[in-house]
Amino acid sequence: MTRSQASVLILLGLLLMLFWLAPEVPLLGFAAVLLALALHAGGEPLARKAGLPGWAGVLIVAVLVMAAIGLAGWAAAGPLTEQARELGQQLPKSLETLRGRLADTGWGDWLLHQADPGRIFGSGGAENAAAAAASAASTTLGGLGNVVLVVLLGLYLAVQPEGYVRGLRHLFAPQLDEPVRETLAEAGHTLRGWLLGQAFAMVVAGTLTWLGLMLLGVPLAGLLATIVAVLNFIPVIGPLIAAVPAMLLALTQDPLLPFWVLGVIVLVQTIEGNFLTPMVQSRTADLPPALLLVTQVLTGALFGLLGVALAAPLSALGLVVVRKAYVEGWLDWPREKKEG
Repeated sequence: MTRSQASVLILLGLLLMLFWLAPEVPLLGFAAVLLALALHAGGEPLARKAGLPGWAGVLIVAVLVMAAIGLAGWAAAGPLTEQARELGQQLPKSLETLRGRLADTGWGDWLLHQADPGRIFGSGGAENAAAAAASAASTTLGGLGNVVLVVLLGLYLAVQPEGYVRGLRHLFAPQLDEPVRETLAEAGHTLRGWLLGQAFAMVVAGTLTWLGLMLLGVPLAGLLATIVAVLNFIPVIGPLIAAVPAMLLALTQDPLLPFWVLGVIVLVQTIEGNFLTPMVQSRTADLPPALLLVTQVLTGALFGLLGVALAAPLSALGLVVVRKAYVEGWLDWPREKKEG
């Protein structure tokens, strides 16, 4: 075995061990890398045009983004808080309406029996349900801590990316430095393209969903569209999850309205997923839908919600690494040129 092969196998073994012992750690690190790429993509051109150091451009972009989020949150706090409060009041009514209509049918009554809390939480009933609620609260607090960690790591990586990239390259044998450098550069380009396309998709999906729900007369259209936009970060699965509260609220207005709401969300996702986003990502991170769905199921089973959320960028990264290291590097297949 050559030194080059040994260096790759050692690093692969260490990575697999890390995923086995603490799977959340590499996933949070990858999320920080995504944040760093986004900040660096905005800060680098700004620094170049203003004649500033790269780290200054990144910090300016970070401050501007935080200020924009703060202003948007302040401006929308009143309406969104009111809509969130109303959503909390309306959802139980919607669920009760759904329960009543299901109870009138044989299959619906069987479904309600299967969803009985005693069957779900066991003989402990309310005590087990309370324990589950406490666990959920603890998970939420842990999630907030993870967000802070990702933000701090992302800032560190974005301010001085060269040092971290150089350190990563030095973990491989010198003979592999050139292909590793090329792979890292292409991976960064691909992930930046995916982030750009996903940000575009979130804005488009939220705006079109809001217009559609407004035209249908669905209550709380602004809040529901915001939920769709945020969950659109998770392709395929996210919009389906976001459709549930919108359909439940529509059920309180008209029995047929949930189907129209579902039609709007499916139409928006079709337009965004098949026409708009591919125009942005076609040359960088064009992910096959079947591969993406399989990756989401696999990462969800292995790593939970965080794995599902990061499945798409992980797929984009995996495609680059497999193609550069295995297909072109090991099998010596020539690189295919994209048409157009």
